[in-house]
This record gives sequence, C-alpha cells and structure tokens, in this order.
Amino acid sequence: MLASAGYIVTAVRGGLEALAEIQVNRPDAVVTDIVMQDFSGLDLIVAIRSNDELAYLPIVAITSFGENLLEQARAAGATEAIDKSTELTRMREVIDAAVTRPVPTHNITEKTSE
Repeated sequence: MLASAGYIVTAVRGGLEALAEIQVNRPDAVVTDIVMQDFSGLDLIVAIRSNDELAYLPIVAITSFGENLLEQARAAGATEAIDKSTELTRMREVIDAAVTRPVPTHNITEKTSE
C-alpha cells in the first residue's frame, strides 16, 4: 500500500533489525508492529525516542491485539497507534499525517550576561 502511494519502503523482520536499519539509513518515518518476538515495537519506540539523533522520527505503531497495546504505544511515544483492522485508506491517511506533521522544536532559553 505505501509503495504504491509513492513511499520508499524498507521492510525488516524484527525490532532489532529495524533499529539497526533506522540508525544507518535514517528514514522519514517508522511504521512498526507492536508485537514482535525479538524486540517489541514498544521497545523500538522507546529506543528511538531515547536516541537524540532519532527522537524526531514520526512513528506509527500497529497491532491487532487491542486498545491496551495501542495505549501503551502512545505512552511510549508513538506519533500514532492504530489497529491493523483499520481500513487501508484510513491507515494511509494516518501515516501521511504522521509523516507530514511538523517536527516539534525544543524550547531554547538564551542566557545573556547581565
């Protein structure tokens, strides 16, 4: 679906492989399943958000295991979290919105000499 919409998609098999790929190739966004065997999507979200060089990335988390996991993904820092049963058109809208959302800027306080 994403490739046909013009996105360049890199698929990986698990969370650890995803993290390695993200660190090397710096994608514009991450779409992750929450439930994975080696390193969960929740672990991936936390790893991305705790890395200053990656923390800006929009992350869309998906699962078919219910609202509880979706809430956990949001709490971990996912930009969006949606159920896999979501209609493909709606899923694409959510991903498009996450990718085009402005990156938050940090508040900077300038210290001046008195």
